[in-house]
Amino acid sequence: MDDSDLSGVAPPGDADAWEAAFAPYDAATYDAALGYLRPDDVALDIGAGDLRFARLAAARCRRVFAIERRAELIPAGLAAGAVSVLVGDARTLPFPRGVTVGVLLMRHCRHYRQYADKLQAVGCRRLITNARWGMDVEEVRLDAPRRPYAAASGGWYACSCGAVGFAPGPAEWIDPAALARVVEVGECPKCARP
Repeated sequence: MDDSDLSGVAPPGDADAWEAAFAPYDAATYDAALGYLRPDDVALDIGAGDLRFARLAAARCRRVFAIERRAELIPAGLAAGAVSVLVGDARTLPFPRGVTVGVLLMRHCRHYRQYADKLQAVGCRRLITNARWGMDVEEVRLDAPRRPYAAASGGWYACSCGAVGFAPGPAEWIDPAALARVVEVGECPKCARP
């Protein structure tokens, strides 16, 4: 199957199947994510697929853990010590202690809040992801204070649940500065939806 053709991978509306699907990203996406890594980082690659990102990250940080639930994607003959692979579902596997940065390259992620909460529970303070906006890679400070949703009025917001959007507000509040700002919020209207 061509990497760009995901037809037939999962039936429409089957969020779990979509999240389990693997498709590699382009070099620019990997390069953007790698740019956030630090030499002293202990990284956890969630939904690592064929480990192509985890192997690149291993050359840039102290240690890399990779979680992948589809064992058939993991290449044979991985050099010992390069990447520690955990096979299983990231929603249920315990995350290793000492992780300093999580990596979630999964534009179609449906469990953002669960992964972010699990990372925080093991002391992780940063998450490199494209899951919230579904496009560019960003570094999310998991320990950043979250503001009330009302603080985003007339501008963009990014919620700890993983939702993003534009919060309505008076037209006179919307200016170039408001359009360039993203307010990190703790709860949003999408949090209440199933």
